Amino acid sequence: MYEAIVRQLTERGVRFRIHRHPVAATVAEAQARLPFPPEQFLKTLAFKVRDGGWVLAALRGLDRIDYRKLADAVGVKRAELHQPGPEEVQAELGFAVGGVCPFPPTPDTVVIVDRDAARLDVVYCGIAREDSTLEIGLRDLLALTNARVQAIAQSRPE
Repeated sequence: MYEAIVRQLTERGVRFRIHRHPVAATVAEAQARLPFPPEQFLKTLAFKVRDGGWVLAALRGLDRIDYRKLADAVGVKRAELHQPGPEEVQAELGFAVGGVCPFPPTPDTVVIVDRDAARLDVVYCGIAREDSTLEIGLRDLLALTNARVQAIAQSRPE
């Protein structure tokens, strides 16, 4: 999957940079080990719809997913969404643990970027490997992935 993403970025003429680094499988590990600004982390969580396809939900690294909002955005009941284990994600989507990214591996994979994350200019996100991070302009990312922008993060206290 990694090679396919790099090829797509290159063929489309998108400006991007790949940063190689020690393995960082979680946002907490990335914050502790990597030099990227945490407010620009874009984490992606993979979900499966019962009797359906995959959903990639991208939000700011420190935000938490609101499962009800995500289910509404996908048009299913909350009970129909589940978060599969890392082995299933890797086997079916080709993303390593810590490398889940908002690039859909199949045409029927839905990508949703949280409204607050969509306000970022440049983001640092996974690129299918746990030892690499993609630096990319968010507008380019949205265009490449055909992502929908919707509120899917939990509300933060003011």
